[in-house]
Amino acid sequence: MLKRYLPYLAFAVVVVACDKNKLETRPSLKIKNVNTSEVFPGQQLIVTLEYKDKEGDLGNGFVTYVRNRLNGTPLDPLLDKTDTVERPLPDFPKTTTGDIEVKIDYAFMDEDPGTPEIPATPTTPAIPAVPVNDTMIFKFYVKDAEGNVSDTLSTGTIVERAK
Repeated sequence: MLKRYLPYLAFAVVVVACDKNKLETRPSLKIKNVNTSEVFPGQQLIVTLEYKDKEGDLGNGFVTYVRNRLNGTPLDPLLDKTDTVERPLPDFPKTTTGDIEVKIDYAFMDEDPGTPEIPATPTTPAIPAVPVNDTMIFKFYVKDAEGNVSDTLSTGTIVERAK
């Protein structure tokens, strides 16, 4: 008799185990939108993250992003800025799903000044400065008010266009 119901029991276990729509205590993230893959002087990179959180307690939590430069040329240590930014999220009513918009200014991405101008001498002409584009990805995660940390997401390649 058990053999008769075993396939139904196995099917029920698989269906219950594969239910991915359940909310969890640990927040989950999804990149909903990235406004551009190229950022020019004066522009912002705007990344919209969609979150899900069982307790809905992301208000007063934190969103963190990490810049990962992909260029092979190392920066002068005096020019190298911090790569990790942690921003507090405002207090907002508890909600299990929603969006977080992260705005990253061009100035944060612009680290490499390129080659400076070489002034003219009596025997040689001036050599103009050569600005350098920078290629990077950004990684994002959130921490809710109780300290639960989400998974980490990465953008595609972002190019900071030189001045």
